Amino acid sequence: KKREEDEAMWQEYIEQWRKQRAKEEEELRKLKERQAKRKVTRAEQEKRMMELKRRQEEARQREIEEKKQKEIEAKRKRLEEAEKKRQAMLEEQKKQKEGVKPNFVIQKKGGSEAPAATHPAVFDKMSTIDQARSELLKSKEQLAEEKQIALTYRIKPLNIEGLGTGKLKECAEELWNKIVTLESEKYDLEEKMKRQDYDLRELTERQRQINRQKALKKRH
Repeated sequence: KKREEDEAMWQEYIEQWRKQRAKEEEELRKLKERQAKRKVTRAEQEKRMMELKRRQEEARQREIEEKKQKEIEAKRKRLEEAEKKRQAMLEEQKKQKEGVKPNFVIQKKGGSEAPAATHPAVFDKMSTIDQARSELLKSKEQLAEEKQIALTYRIKPLNIEGLGTGKLKECAEELWNKIVTLESEKYDLEEKMKRQDYDLRELTERQRQINRQKALKKRH
């Protein structure tokens, strides 16, 4: 009887162990299923996130490119406008040198008025005075922008990739000639600035003397 009780108890223990084992295996299976689902969900989320980032990057690159193109277009327009103004100024100077008569008179010391000289040098002086006045009215930002536009217009990209020795020598010689030309133009511009400064001071002094003479006449 004791043996039968032991066998029954042992059999019950084995049965409980099997049930517990089956329960644990079921829980483990469900856990693995949940892990697999989370892995799939995570992969899908990462895929969507990568797609979103890709679209955002494409949009950012398009925005950068559009902004760059707009800046290039605006710069091109400013350059064209500056070139038109330069050509107009040269044309005006040419007309003045051809003998357009001035519509002003210079007051003599004796009080009489005499017509201004019609020599081309007079018109050069008038032109430099007008240019000096125009430059004085410009802000630092305007001058800096005009300088940048002029540099962009005059300085072309240098492409020497793949050139042989002979071509490189020709390129170097061409650059040297440009440097010489630019140095010469720089000197001319510096001299022109000096003339503008002198002419502006001279005009200011003349105006001061005329105003002084008018004031003296009013007193008498």
